[in-house]
Amino acid sequence: MPEQVLTRESLVQFFGEEEFKKLCNHEAGHALIAFLFKRPLDYVKMNNSREQPGTTHIAGSELEGDAHIAMAGHIAEFLMRKDFKCDLDTVMKELPMELYKSDPDYQKFQAACYYFQLAETNVVEQDYNILMACQTQLCKIAQALNERTYLSRADIEALVK
Repeated sequence: MPEQVLTRESLVQFFGEEEFKKLCNHEAGHALIAFLFKRPLDYVKMNNSREQPGTTHIAGSELEGDAHIAMAGHIAEFLMRKDFKCDLDTVMKELPMELYKSDPDYQKFQAACYYFQLAETNVVEQDYNILMACQTQLCKIAQALNERTYLSRADIEALVK
């Protein structure tokens, strides 16, 4: 358990209702892909920080799947905002316009793609396919995170099954 668990009310007050929901959707994407890639996911939690509003904590130093995990947050948030009613072409065309080069997730995504010699478009396509196939699980994780602000690996496992 983390040192401090912030309440949903305090986080909604800090971010605003819509922004907090968007941030939970984003973090749920990271958590689901990390879980599905069988990475040692410890927990996911929301923070009262504009620089790092959410944390998906993965133990160890293994890098396998980092590109997918890093980009999954942005793709999950995008898909959920569009109510999953968009195709891969729309994601490929519209999502890059929303990404900032200074975004830590985007930087980690690019670094992992470079390190593993992965085509960025392939990673985005694979994340898109996984998240579209796992809409129910993604929504369950996002909703639980929105309600509780902290989910353990066991919580996520129960939501995904």
